[in-house]
Amino acid sequence: MAEYKSAKEKKSNTLGCLKILLLIFNFLFWCSGAAVLWLGIWILQTKTKYVALLNSATYPACAWILIIAGVIICIVGFVGCCGAIRENKTCLIVYFVFLLIVFLLEIIAGILAYVYQDQWLRGELKGGLNSTMIMQYKAKGSEGITRATDILQQDFRCCGVLNWRDWKANSPSFKTGPARNMTAPNSCCISPSDGCAARDHPSNIYHVGCLDAIESYIRTYLFIIGAVGISMACLMILGLFCTLCFFHLVDEYQELDKEVH
Repeated sequence: MAEYKSAKEKKSNTLGCLKILLLIFNFLFWCSGAAVLWLGIWILQTKTKYVALLNSATYPACAWILIIAGVIICIVGFVGCCGAIRENKTCLIVYFVFLLIVFLLEIIAGILAYVYQDQWLRGELKGGLNSTMIMQYKAKGSEGITRATDILQQDFRCCGVLNWRDWKANSPSFKTGPARNMTAPNSCCISPSDGCAARDHPSNIYHVGCLDAIESYIRTYLFIIGAVGISMACLMILGLFCTLCFFHLVDEYQELDKEVH
């Protein structure tokens, strides 16, 4: 009996230390979840001005994965605290399963962000901007695209996809449409005003295309998504390990408790 009590006391001390470690981890975990949730929402909000032009689903998908992961983390952090404080094995199992789900989500978001920016981003952007910004500018029913194009060109101080010649060469509105007497949209002007883009002089309109500028812009956010996703996944490994150890100790402690009684 004394041997069982001694073993139980050792297990209790180890359990107490691991419980504190798990509670600290859960607090940090919850804080990181709130940060991930905020980051995902922020990335989506920064994209809304150009949403009509960026017709690829990969970029918003990465942000949505972060948002979903952030929500799950905030909920799971509470379950983890309950499981640790009450030493409840059911809560710990639920906590472990959700930690595993979050781990997989973060890995997917990180890998997707890095692979997308390396292999598909420029091609999708070029095709998307040509099919939306150039082809649908000033077209009937495309007011959102027209507005997004004007904002994009003013924000990035650019004109067209590759350069200002894209408008006259490829846009229906600048060939036979209402803007056929213009070189480019007025939003290409360094100082925008009605009819300001009738001349193509460098002192009048931006001669650099928008593709490089917006590609760099999106790459920055994809890098942030990827870095956060991989970093959080590494944190999840620590959480999974601590949870397994804690569950194992709780199980052994409860078995010893039964033997003592």
